[in-house]
Amino acid sequence: MKILVSHRYYWPDSAPYASLLHSIVKRWAADGHEVDVITALPSYKKDNADYSKQLEQKFCGITIYRLDLKNESGRFLRRLINAFQLATKLFLRAVIFKKYDIIMVSTYPPILGGFMAAVASRLSRARFIYHCMDLHPEIGLISGEFSNPKFYAVLKKMDEFSCKVADPVVVLSNDMAKSLNDRDDICKVNIEVINNFALSSEPYSGHLDLPFDWPKGGMVILFAGNVGRFQGLDVLMQAMAGLSNRPDISLVIMGDGSEKNKLEQQARESTANVRFIDHQTVEVAQKAMEKADIGFLSLLPNVYRYAYPSKTMSYLQQGLPILACIESESQLATELSEYSAGLTLSNSDPQLLRDTILALADDPKKIGEMRVNARVLYEDCFMQKAVLPVWSVILSK
Repeated sequence: MKILVSHRYYWPDSAPYASLLHSIVKRWAADGHEVDVITALPSYKKDNADYSKQLEQKFCGITIYRLDLKNESGRFLRRLINAFQLATKLFLRAVIFKKYDIIMVSTYPPILGGFMAAVASRLSRARFIYHCMDLHPEIGLISGEFSNPKFYAVLKKMDEFSCKVADPVVVLSNDMAKSLNDRDDICKVNIEVINNFALSSEPYSGHLDLPFDWPKGGMVILFAGNVGRFQGLDVLMQAMAGLSNRPDISLVIMGDGSEKNKLEQQARESTANVRFIDHQTVEVAQKAMEKADIGFLSLLPNVYRYAYPSKTMSYLQQGLPILACIESESQLATELSEYSAGLTLSNSDPQLLRDTILALADDPKKIGEMRVNARVLYEDCFMQKAVLPVWSVILSK
């Protein structure tokens, strides 16, 4: 089959979905399909500027078409312009320049990419696969981006159209599937639940030297990923402030994001034992996960209904137990509980979080048991060799 795929970022860009999508596309190409990718020149991080500036590339049977889009960091208007450029390129290619059997997009750019792909698939009679890493506009409502009621209503109608056209809508969790089915005006949407997999096929086990100082001795908690609004890291910082008298308990925050400067200021004011590390390569992040004792993740209330934290599988791949601040009824909390691969608690009680961290620091045997279970959970649910065949099956349905 002839397949057209589009996303703002694509390998070798350093955005996590860029690598994940590349693995899916390579699988399809290996299955014998002809795959075209519409994306932008690598631009997720400043260091990506060293990559090739070729606007058309061929790799492993995949043809990649790249747009030279402007940097959009923190600029809503620029993001909107880039989204229109990318969506227009997809529309023209699918409707005018080539006949495709399948069109697949993800939820970046939000709403618009899916809507244009849905319209293009209707006009060209291609099958549309909508890979929803997040559910929009609900996530935008929580973040404040889509807080205007009229604007939100329009966006919701657009995305509901995309979901109705899609065959199927692919979501990451049963929580997301339920939220999609609960939309007021949606009727009979074809939904498949396929969670993500770790970015590398095997856990890192090399002898890489970390390019930064690592805490010596004691228990190390690691947060690796986007330091943004949805992560709700304020509670963790408050808990660490209450542990300033325990120098044997350290927190490493690895990554960048809109909340990083604020959290650094909180750490300085509270003298909490926290180290901030810039965004690192996958290999360095894996090595840090291998060395850490606990992997931390959290989401703001109700976000679990519309997204699934992608760092979960990376932590588990390295056998890193998870301390998660997330609702107990979420799929993630259920998985951690069933496998005894971590602990979950409310994201609104810094005292409870502080006490939980203290209990873990004083019980290394429990951490060791959870390490083994974390790896089992990964092997059962998040290995590439377990998930990628499902993407092959999706095409044959």
